[in-house]
Amino acid sequence: MSIKSNAIVIRDETASGANTATRVGTNLVSIADDLIAKQSEIDLNTAKVSITTQQSTDITTNNAKVGITTAQASDITTNNAKVGITSTQSSDITTNNAKVGYTDSLVSANTSVVANTAKISFDSSSSTKLGGIEAGADVNTINSKTTSEPSGSVLVYNVVSLTQAEYDAGSPVATTFYLIVG
Repeated sequence: MSIKSNAIVIRDETASGANTATRVGTNLVSIADDLIAKQSEIDLNTAKVSITTQQSTDITTNNAKVGITTAQASDITTNNAKVGITSTQSSDITTNNAKVGYTDSLVSANTSVVANTAKISFDSSSSTKLGGIEAGADVNTINSKTTSEPSGSVLVYNVVSLTQAEYDAGSPVATTFYLIVG
């Protein structure tokens, strides 16, 4: 049992005569011995009122650094002396900046250009259909065809509803289908 648990047993004892002088005294002696041992440890620790010689040397060595070494100064000077670029860098920049267009050799060397995979083209019929669409027009789909229609038939690209008076006042377009309302 520990000193504290012995003290608790003594404190909580209810049996008459159980806390004898030996029982109580033994616990007090244990407490005193423990305090003496701890005081010795405390005394050893509190005797430290300064630092060791090695600690002092280490601090001085570190605190004495108020500048940089010769090698560090040389490295900084070498780096700061760079106020321009090398001949190779200049040549590389000039070569790249001179590219203001494509040469035949550059086009021939570019496989994507040669393959023309980004090409979008239309056949004549599609181009004619697209030609009738005004810039900014809404997307309306009219499936109009002239196949099997009388000669001179035209495709219808637009459908408009308007009154008779509006139709009469306007200029009809051959590719527009007009619905007269009201």
